[in-house]
Amino acid sequence: MADVLLRERHGEVVRLWLNRPEKENQLDDALHAALARAFRDLARDASVGCVIVTGKGSAFSRSADGDEIGQKYFGDRQAYRSFLVGVRDLHLLMQSVPKPILAAVNGVASMGGLELALACDLIVASSTATLGDAHPAGVGGGGASQTLRDVVGSRMTRWLLYTGEMLSAQRAQEVGLVQQVYPAESFQESALALAQRIVARRLGDSLARVKALTIAHQPSLADLDLEIGHSVEHYFDPRTQEGLAAALDRERG
Repeated sequence: MADVLLRERHGEVVRLWLNRPEKENQLDDALHAALARAFRDLARDASVGCVIVTGKGSAFSRSADGDEIGQKYFGDRQAYRSFLVGVRDLHLLMQSVPKPILAAVNGVASMGGLELALACDLIVASSTATLGDAHPAGVGGGGASQTLRDVVGSRMTRWLLYTGEMLSAQRAQEVGLVQQVYPAESFQESALALAQRIVARRLGDSLARVKALTIAHQPSLADLDLEIGHSVEHYFDPRTQEGLAAALDRERG
């Protein structure tokens, strides 16, 4: 069985590859756990100056793994809430890592994949990437209602959550969701060069200090729990479940 997360070292830069390309790097429990282990290790490793998160294959990450969620979590409200708390804790862990984390969005980043990218310090995107929330009916549970608002403002956040629109990389940069767009044919090389450029500016713990001083206003646990509560109520609403079942039937047909 292939590792769901690969680590690659380039001097002081570590690149983490989400490695479920056959599933568009959907985030399952194993991948969430592997990311948490990796970030705990990297937080303690003084020889690492910068971390890149990217995806194998054509996607950064489409979403959380809907099949796994359906089988393990959608049968019970408390089980689903526990899943969302685990996602929240991974994102909080990433924000606490005292070094820059770059999301290198090589393809689609939506739903849980977008939430993962937003937990990073910066987002750079391939010219062929697309980004958006796209949760069914606009309620996710992974904190995007809070983190998107810090990045693109409340009105653009409402637009993305209300419409489910997927933005081109260029449009995502225009609204502030993406900080830089690189040509697809040299994307990974460009992302690595950026990480190395950042590391070259490191003096002692200077990058950790920059992160601590500039990190966006972090929503409180109560704010994050509010979204989790809305997500639980939304996905256990019979009208939502009926709509999701119809959508799955259309996909299978």
